[in-house]
Amino acid sequence: MISRILLLALLLLPGAVHAAALPRIVAGADNFVPQCVRPPALMDFVAEHNAARQPPRAVEPRFANLASLYQRIGQCVARPPEKCVAVRWDYAFFQMLIETNFLTFRRPDGVSASVVPQDNNFAGVGATVSGRPGERFKDVATGVLAHLQHVLMYSTTRVPNPVAQRTRQVQDDVQDTMRKLRRPVTFADLAREWTGTDRNTYGAEMQKLAEQYAANFCHDQARNERASMR
Repeated sequence: MISRILLLALLLLPGAVHAAALPRIVAGADNFVPQCVRPPALMDFVAEHNAARQPPRAVEPRFANLASLYQRIGQCVARPPEKCVAVRWDYAFFQMLIETNFLTFRRPDGVSASVVPQDNNFAGVGATVSGRPGERFKDVATGVLAHLQHVLMYSTTRVPNPVAQRTRQVQDDVQDTMRKLRRPVTFADLAREWTGTDRNTYGAEMQKLAEQYAANFCHDQARNERASMR
């Protein structure tokens, strides 16, 4: 098992973990979300990023508990017979920040994206289909579930009755592709398949956000854990 201190040390060293070493999608005892990754801190991370923009931007109040939903739903995304399946919801959250431009739903030039906040679509699910802006989900929690199910699908875990139509449509093909890896599927594998335009940098962007978060919010835990081992 990888120790928490080693994991945090890797996160805290910029560039120490490149995109090819992104974690496995399915969480477990040896692939856990670090304790310093907490929903309030994640939302502070989002707020600080948006406050530094020119002009500063605010996140819609109804998204205030979004990180908590990623944590809660991410711990049990699918329920095949006799067990829950958890995902590394922290990296799914970082992916969401890329897809929504830190919940502003705007392109880098400030222009509104095709997916709007009212869609509750946090990963552009379905937006790659020609002529469609993406799917729309009834509320925030359903949108989070749709994203996490779509992520879990890449692990080759069968998602029963997915919320998103796009997940239902592509599940068989995506899983056939991922099974050819003959090993646990990682977020780097997902990144290579997710987009056809920036697939070489998509995983690196997720890792960069993980490193930025860790640099700002994981120092205290790393210090406390080192002290406890003395």
